[in-house]
Amino acid sequence: MAATRALPAGTVIGSGTVSNKGESGDPGRPVADGGRGYSCIAEQRMVETIETGAPRTGFLRAGDRVQIRMKDSAGQSIFGEIDQTVAAWED
Repeated sequence: MAATRALPAGTVIGSGTVSNKGESGDPGRPVADGGRGYSCIAEQRMVETIETGAPRTGFLRAGDRVQIRMKDSAGQSIFGEIDQTVAAWED
């Protein structure tokens, strides 16, 4: 429960992205396609929905690997790499 209301399963508390638009103002593209990538899965799914009418990318599942890295203009790592594998919830 949040401070002011109950939050049922699936509630989105906050969802905002830092879009990686191209120089022409087009939406972000995957790195494999020459883009800068996406800031989150929700952004990638939104772009896919705009472009094709439906998202292709699924949400993370147990066993999926997540890698996050950010480099400065000289190619040096800013905060190191995050490299984790999604684990199933065990109650």
